[in-house]
Amino acid sequence: MTRKIIKIKDLVAGMYIDELICGPQASSHVDEKRNFLVLSINEVAKLKALGIQELYINPEKGLDHFDEEEERRKDNMVAVNLARLKNAQSVQIVKTLADELYDARLLLAKASTELESKIGDLRAGRKISIDSIWPLLDDIYHSVSENKDAIVTVCRKKKKGGYALEHSISQCALMMAFGQMLQMEKEAVLDLGMGGLFQDVGNIRVPGAILRKPGKLTEEEMFIIRKHPIWGSEFFREVENFPERAMAVILEHHERIDGTGYPNQLKEGEISLFGQMASIVDVYDACISVRSYGAATDPCLVIRQLYEKAGKQFHMELVQQFIKIIGIYPVGTLARLESNKLAIVIRQTQSLTQPLVRIVFDLRNNCFLPPQDLDLSRRRTKMDKILGHESPEKWKINPFSFMSHELADN
Repeated sequence: MTRKIIKIKDLVAGMYIDELICGPQASSHVDEKRNFLVLSINEVAKLKALGIQELYINPEKGLDHFDEEEERRKDNMVAVNLARLKNAQSVQIVKTLADELYDARLLLAKASTELESKIGDLRAGRKISIDSIWPLLDDIYHSVSENKDAIVTVCRKKKKGGYALEHSISQCALMMAFGQMLQMEKEAVLDLGMGGLFQDVGNIRVPGAILRKPGKLTEEEMFIIRKHPIWGSEFFREVENFPERAMAVILEHHERIDGTGYPNQLKEGEISLFGQMASIVDVYDACISVRSYGAATDPCLVIRQLYEKAGKQFHMELVQQFIKIIGIYPVGTLARLESNKLAIVIRQTQSLTQPLVRIVFDLRNNCFLPPQDLDLSRRRTKMDKILGHESPEKWKINPFSFMSHELADN
């Protein structure tokens, strides 16, 4: 296992602690000594207060220790690349954040139209072909490769009343981002997208009154709901060239590694990698969405809930890799900074807890500020830190209005 020893003063949120080095006094007061991700600066402060002096971190599972010499080397490389760009005969056009979000939204809207057409064919009892889906998945693949944050952000913004369709589109895009994070071959990533797109198609057979019921479902209603993965797989058994990996996503996205899932109560060794990935993505996207029976949950809280269930219902390593896609503070989060300012997270960086933010509000003077972008991951000069996330409703701030007018209007 790759690990390195660091001083407690160098510990930051986002690092994965492999082992704490505890003295006699600290040892009796420490609940966890091994294998956990530090999620906030408050947790760092608690460890310092216990008298921990040194610890081992695992850079493969979390942030690495900051190396000043390495940072200077990277800065020099950036300077060289910028010089090359200026001397190039053709200059690449850099898209604005709003443009990236607009392109991502158009692409997912196209996918939504295609999916709606296929579902219509299934409802009518017509045979379907997936040939027209592959070029669409290829476009999503390249969009995720170029800027996953744009796709992830658009997936978060769903229209009221459009959950069922848009959840499937989000599942498709997020699964492909997940596959790329795990460095899977392109064919496997496309299969993941295909499975995500059709994972809930079995709900066609579920009565609408059950799907739209605002209250708690009865045992009989839950029995029906829990059959939708099987029904979904039945639709595609006769579809020519439908990938086995996509079928695994449809059948297993509600299974849990502790055997508490459905429809077959499979356990960790019995669930495919693709099914385990799908279960994590499905829970994340469902929780951040407005449903007939409840409001959307803040993505920051959903990330924490997923991590708390890692090793129990979800595979620990897979949850950690998924968090790297979304970030501890997902794009669109309203964050409180150490400088007493509010900022919008607009892009993830290599650091889980140090994204690129857009400062918009001064808490000291209770006033809006001209938007200013700040990369919290750059440490060459004194930078701000995120203390935590804030409720947009509390401050009457729509984070998406500072990113894209179209997203703000939803």
